[in-house]
Amino acid sequence: MPPVDSVLIVEFAKTTQNVCLSIVIAIILIIVFMMTPLNTFLLSSSIAKIVILILLGYTIYYNIRQTQQFANHFNISVYTSDNGWSIVNTNVLCSYIFSLFLLVLFISVARTFF
Repeated sequence: MPPVDSVLIVEFAKTTQNVCLSIVIAIILIIVFMMTPLNTFLLSSSIAKIVILILLGYTIYYNIRQTQQFANHFNISVYTSDNGWSIVNTNVLCSYIFSLFLLVLFISVARTFF
């Protein structure tokens, strides 16, 4: 049986793949329903925007939850680094920054309703 740390790292890598897959789906939906002539159809573009917002909201939640779980397991804080800066600290920090950019994308899609 592999050590618990390596299992958690593999699980974090798999969740990162799931996040990237859902982002690709959201970007494809954004391109198809917001940047093409399909944007002129009110019903289809509204439903697609709602689906995009749900997908982005879930992705943000899922990414933050998994990053928090990963950081708590390894006792990582992005504010203090007692043992110096490591690759794992960088990964956690980049994951939070990625979530921030996803939030900006979520807000920009939500603004198209108004």
